[in-house]
Amino acid sequence: MNQKLMSSEEFKKTPLYSSFLSENPSVGELKIQVFTAYKAIPIANADVLITKTIGDNQVVFFRGVTNSSGIIDHILLPAPMNASETSLDVPKYTLYDLTVIHIDYETIKKYVVAMFGDTKVIQYVRMTPQIELKGVEQNGN
Repeated sequence: MNQKLMSSEEFKKTPLYSSFLSENPSVGELKIQVFTAYKAIPIANADVLITKTIGDNQVVFFRGVTNSSGIIDHILLPAPMNASETSLDVPKYTLYDLTVIHIDYETIKKYVVAMFGDTKVIQYVRMTPQIELKGVEQNGN
């Protein structure tokens, strides 16, 4: 499937936006903390991208870079209304894709994050430093 990458501003101009908004009339807040060494070392300048597939589009809801503490905070994302506190039902949520990239670390980290209305979610992202093997050939010789 070919998906078009679309900004949230572009998405707001499409017919799908009103349907998405009616399903997600509230707002959830997301905090991301990127680190290595079991949370001992924060990773600054990690690229963070939050997207959601809606129809044939990959909508970008947030793009940013972690601060010197490895944190991006106060990311506001559309989410369903929070259920009544007396309800025994599972709360409704909306799923977003979170991608974190840093040039000095091995992998691109991808997560699926559930956002709930009127709730702050904290997502920890652990990354592994790239290790350069000096003097070892990559083809096994």
